[in-house]
Amino acid sequence: MGLGAPLTPLPLSVTSRLAPELYDHVLDEFHASKSTLSACSLVCRGWLSICRHHLFFSVNLRPDFVNFLRHSPHALATVAPHIRHVGLGGGWMREQQDEFNDIILFMISLEHVRKIHLETWSWTYLAPPATTALLGGQGNIFQTLTVLDLKFITIPSFSVLRTFASQFPKLRELAFDNVTWEEDDDSEADTSQPAHPPPPFLSRFEKLSVCACSNEPILSWLSAAYGEDGRVAPINSLSLPEILPHEASLVGKFLASHPSSLENLELGFLEHNYDDAPAIRNVVGEIDLSLHTRLRTIRIHQLSLYQFPSTPPTPPSSPPPPEISPYVWLVPFLARIASLELSAISFNIWLGGERQLDLIDWHAFVKVLANPLFTKLRLVEFNVRGVEPSMADEVTGWIARRLTDWDGAPEFLKVSFD
Repeated sequence: MGLGAPLTPLPLSVTSRLAPELYDHVLDEFHASKSTLSACSLVCRGWLSICRHHLFFSVNLRPDFVNFLRHSPHALATVAPHIRHVGLGGGWMREQQDEFNDIILFMISLEHVRKIHLETWSWTYLAPPATTALLGGQGNIFQTLTVLDLKFITIPSFSVLRTFASQFPKLRELAFDNVTWEEDDDSEADTSQPAHPPPPFLSRFEKLSVCACSNEPILSWLSAAYGEDGRVAPINSLSLPEILPHEASLVGKFLASHPSSLENLELGFLEHNYDDAPAIRNVVGEIDLSLHTRLRTIRIHQLSLYQFPSTPPTPPSSPPPPEISPYVWLVPFLARIASLELSAISFNIWLGGERQLDLIDWHAFVKVLANPLFTKLRLVEFNVRGVEPSMADEVTGWIARRLTDWDGAPEFLKVSFD
């Protein structure tokens, strides 16, 4: 049959006898192609609902889209029920403040939303009605939302953020990325007053991610809530890629409160240099990974090898002794893992030259990888930044040579470059 030959559709006597689930399964495969779904939605009435489900599952609340829904009762009744994920981006001007507040009020009125992603706007843009609704849980979205994702948001105080997040009783995932607030003067608060009530989502909370903002108030808030009535959130995924030295002790206590649930862990410690290496080693030593018997994956961020001199100040010609390496804590930290479920160990490394890799004790790391408990370990990944793309093969060789004594290296070692 030639390429230009017309296609003959199956007769109605055949297609009418096919189960609707077969059509749904085929249309599900097009979930990422809005143009294909739009075309399929015009084929027949029976395909319309499943196409709408995928077309409007995740939407950005642009002014034109919100106005379309508001001014079309038919669209509001047939499109809005399919919306599950909502995004509201930034770029708002002061003269658009009224329009922004209208969109906020529309967003919280939606009935079936499971996730919202709010990015690049300031709380100061909110008018009193929107502020009251957000801080008082006044809207349908507060009863259905399970994922709250905030990025580049400016909030007046942490107490406002805490109150806002506490309005979602079904929340399972909470992500903060570059969220800023002014310092709360909690230190001068009246200690005779009762503490803040624990958030209503605590018993179902599973995933926390904090990036490029202060970990301390967030962890203190959740830790204090645990201590009030003995409840502990079943957190299985925790990502804290930027931990300051003074926060490490609090992180250790927070981790210790979730010994049986944690499965995926990402940690990164900032401000490493030769002078503070002993202090970092001491505070990281307080974190005991042996408690987490269900740990499956661990990723270490902030291994910025390139920023340190390749040799210590004294003597200038000898390699850095292990006791003063900024990463002397790394291998002992990983050596405490005692989970039979561990399947992946990953590192985010900034690197400028091969000699900088020797800040890590590779011989001791190979011994960790050879732990007989790690029967499910299938990935040791180094995500490398700071080198030219043309050096990818060379850098891969640098790392592979340091792991030649690990039997799993040929099969399970991965070096990637982003």
